[in-house]
Amino acid sequence: MQKLFFYKQNRFQLFIACFGCVIGLIMLLVSIQLYIKAKLYNDDAALLDENTLIVQKQVGRAAHLGIGSPNFSQSEIAELKSQEFITTCSPIMSNQFEVIVEIDDPIIPAFKSNIFLQSVENEFIDISSTQFDWSDSSDYVPVVMPNNFLIMLNTFLSASAMPQLSESLISNVKMNLIVGPRSNRAIIPARIVGFTDTFSAILVPSTFLKMANLKYANTQNQFQSQLVVKAADKMLGLLESHLKDKGYESGEGQLFISRLKSALSVVLVLVICLALLTLLLSFIIMIQYLLSLLSNLSFEIRVMLRLGHSIYVLKNKFLRFFAFIFTIVSTVSIISFYFMSSAIENKLISSGILINKTISVWSVVSLFVVFIIFILSVNFYTTRRIKAQFYC
Repeated sequence: MQKLFFYKQNRFQLFIACFGCVIGLIMLLVSIQLYIKAKLYNDDAALLDENTLIVQKQVGRAAHLGIGSPNFSQSEIAELKSQEFITTCSPIMSNQFEVIVEIDDPIIPAFKSNIFLQSVENEFIDISSTQFDWSDSSDYVPVVMPNNFLIMLNTFLSASAMPQLSESLISNVKMNLIVGPRSNRAIIPARIVGFTDTFSAILVPSTFLKMANLKYANTQNQFQSQLVVKAADKMLGLLESHLKDKGYESGEGQLFISRLKSALSVVLVLVICLALLTLLLSFIIMIQYLLSLLSNLSFEIRVMLRLGHSIYVLKNKFLRFFAFIFTIVSTVSIISFYFMSSAIENKLISSGILINKTISVWSVVSLFVVFIIFILSVNFYTTRRIKAQFYC
């Protein structure tokens, strides 16, 4: 029956459909892979979502003459909160007392340096509240370190001919915060729970910084030189324009990454649509080939039906044939996708864009979805055409 149905058939149309299907699948898998990684890029270190910015006043020449204050007044904060495109606005708290970080662990040389602490309310940062929480009964203060700190530390270790530290390894390092003036100092154990590119200072829970400012600061005047401002959904552009008009500025790195991710996402969505269109055209050509094949074999199919073969058996012959064809197409596509995505990711990593080199689950899921749609289409058209021959 296999030779009867498929031997010496003109397969040029089938080859064209398979070629288009391979191209469409490769485009679909690669674009979904890059789309997911673009969405997740820098999320682990960002802490703030893409609609949230750290805002400060621009530093002009007048600042050298003592004209103009870098701090935000309550009226300026209230004016920002009143804007319809701003959902929340909150000052970033800073330490008003001396802080020294001390690392005394056998795996690295002793380290001691003055540092700067900052804190924001937990609603603004993307970190587990159980992991980043502090109370008077806590054994240690959880801190989020700037990535620059790890780079600086590894540079020091490299110069000392010592092994460098990974993020997971340094999280287990014994560390203390020495807080307060010389006459009233306290040593508080701390533990690193994460790293960030968003904040240039060490981030601590707001509950700890509020307590420490009350207990160790020489003054209770709050310096509010930076704000965390969150724009309403899809209104980040209005927030940027308003900040520019008011003479405020935000981190260029934040805006650059946000714009890059948005632009790249739009491009990849267009590529996904193009891939789906290519797959659709390939499926149409393949279904046309199937219908043409069934029309050419109408006499043979009627003979088989009259000899007692069931519609189910005949349908499965065609279904297995096209499932085998699609398996070959999928295998070629997956192999090509693997090498192509690896080449793209290696190029990005060598350019300083650090991304995870794992295969996205959604790429694999999309392949199975396409396979199921194809099999269901072949099953539907084959069954309908064979039944039409049965009732002739």
